[in-house]
Amino acid sequence: MTPDLRPLLPPNAPVDAALQRRRRWTLAAAGAAAVGLGAMLGHGLVQSLAGVLPAGWQGASGALVGAAVSALLVPLSGWAAIRLVAPTLPKRQAPATVTPLRAAGRATGAGAAATPGTAPVADAQAPARDALTGAYTQQHFVAAADREWSRIHRHGEDAALLMIDIDHFKRLNDEHGMACGDAMLVEITRQASSTLRPYDLLARFGGGVLVVYLPHTDPLGALDVAERIRERVAGLRLAWQGQTVKATVSVGAAGIGAAHAALDAVIADAGGALREAKSAGRNCVRAAPIPPRRNPTPARSAG
Repeated sequence: MTPDLRPLLPPNAPVDAALQRRRRWTLAAAGAAAVGLGAMLGHGLVQSLAGVLPAGWQGASGALVGAAVSALLVPLSGWAAIRLVAPTLPKRQAPATVTPLRAAGRATGAGAAATPGTAPVADAQAPARDALTGAYTQQHFVAAADREWSRIHRHGEDAALLMIDIDHFKRLNDEHGMACGDAMLVEITRQASSTLRPYDLLARFGGGVLVVYLPHTDPLGALDVAERIRERVAGLRLAWQGQTVKATVSVGAAGIGAAHAALDAVIADAGGALREAKSAGRNCVRAAPIPPRRNPTPARSAG
């Protein structure tokens, strides 16, 4: 399910052989002309100074002055020739631009639920893993989920999405420091990952928000996974600078149904369910309305 995001760079446009030969002949002619002109100028300069220079120096002086003048004129003539020929040569083809991935939900800050919006993706060589938690990045998640989206719609399979947010994450950072908040986020990511199957997709959307894509999972199976993650985090105890730090998470779950026209719609449903969990007092799981099924065959549970 990992997409190949490497940009395809077209090869440079080949330079026509005739133009290459033209360039070489032009440079050769310019060099020969510069040498001849230098010799003429050197000879004329020596003739004008014949009465001043000693008789023994006249022959050698002509060659030396001609060589000096040629040394100055050859680079200048070569540069002028290239300036005349270069505009006729084909330019190198610019690298192809990478089409941005479709927008996905973006976290509005620590402790806030993600909502649909525009999240432009610019760099196709960006790392697939979040540097802090090791979870996938939002860019990688959207690309992989988009590919899965096409597959599940083609085969009529069920899938679900979870949105997990650390409760009072800003307060935790304020009371214990951002280093403690980072350590807690890493531990929560580890707990969530240990609950998932190898082919489930876990990503960090920024702040304290994690998103999980669950293929082959119906809404009830998604609720089961969400509750297990919530329980694991609730039992987590982080030893930090002589203190024991605790945290909880709120989880919103949404099944992917026939009524969802795009991934953004599922992210919006999961974000709405997450807001309901926050409003209900946090440390709980809420689900979006169950969408119509795409096929009559029951999906496998995530358990």
